[in-house]
Amino acid sequence: MAKRKRKAVSYRIDDLVIDAVQKAANNQGISANRWLELYLFDSLKTMGLIPHEEEKLGENRGGDRKSNKYKN
Repeated sequence: MAKRKRKAVSYRIDDLVIDAVQKAANNQGISANRWLELYLFDSLKTMGLIPHEEEKLGENRGGDRKSNKYKN
């Protein structure tokens, strides 16, 4: 199987949904993009649209952003 990668796409989504996604992401300390990717991956896997053996893509920024090394 070919190596998976992230693709930049654009969707029109209700402002209320966008605000709720941002709040959920903030609560978990991750970006809205990452939150959406994780949520959609889990949901689609549960629905059987993503094969059971597939794993989520890892963090793409690199490093441990929660360590003191990255705090100002």
